[in-house]
Amino acid sequence: MSEALINVLMKLLAIAIYLFLGAFVSWIFFFLKKRELFGGYIGGMVIGVIGALIGGFVLDKLLLNITLRVLKFMVYETGVNIITGLLGGYIALYIMNRLNHNKERKPF
Repeated sequence: MSEALINVLMKLLAIAIYLFLGAFVSWIFFFLKKRELFGGYIGGMVIGVIGALIGGFVLDKLLLNITLRVLKFMVYETGVNIITGLLGGYIALYIMNRLNHNKERKPF
C-alpha cells in the first residue's frame, strides 16, 4: 500500500471513531439517563459528534500527556484521542440537556 492511501484510511478511521463516540454519548443520555434531547436521539447524536470533535481538538492539547500514557496505540496510530472525544461529547450533551431544562423522556 502506498503512503497516501494509508493516510487517507487513517483519516477515515479517525472520523469513524469520532462518529462512534458522539453516538455512544448520545445513547447514554437518551437511553440510559432517559433524558429528552432536542431532536430526539438523532439530534443528540449530532450534538454529541460535534462535541466529540471539539473535545478531540481542544481538550487534546490540554490532556495529551495523560492520554499518551493511557492510550498510546490509539493516539499514535489514528490521531484520535478517545478520552477527550468522550469528554467533549458528554459536555456538549450535558449543556444541551441543561438548555432543555433537564427533562426526562416520556415513556412510549
